[in-house]
Amino acid sequence: MDQHLTQILQMASGVLGGLIMLAALVLLWWKSHSPWLLLAVAGEAVSLLFRLAYSVAAGALASIPMLLMFWALAGLLTAAGVLGYAIDESSKRP
Repeated sequence: MDQHLTQILQMASGVLGGLIMLAALVLLWWKSHSPWLLLAVAGEAVSLLFRLAYSVAAGALASIPMLLMFWALAGLLTAAGVLGYAIDESSKRP
């Protein structure tokens, strides 16, 4: 397979995975209105924006290490939001 096509497919799969994750989090939030899920939605949205920016201009994004740190922090926000929601839900159910 052509290397250029492989790169496009890898970038597209990352963006598509982020969109699916964002849609799932929004659907969960829509039903529960949990502030934890709102945090997860915000973190995933920021992470998706970084993923899209990286797909378009990887060189520019990689040249500013601070942006890569914010991308990692956005992922941490998503994880913290999902964990907080899971803890809340598990404490509600016997």
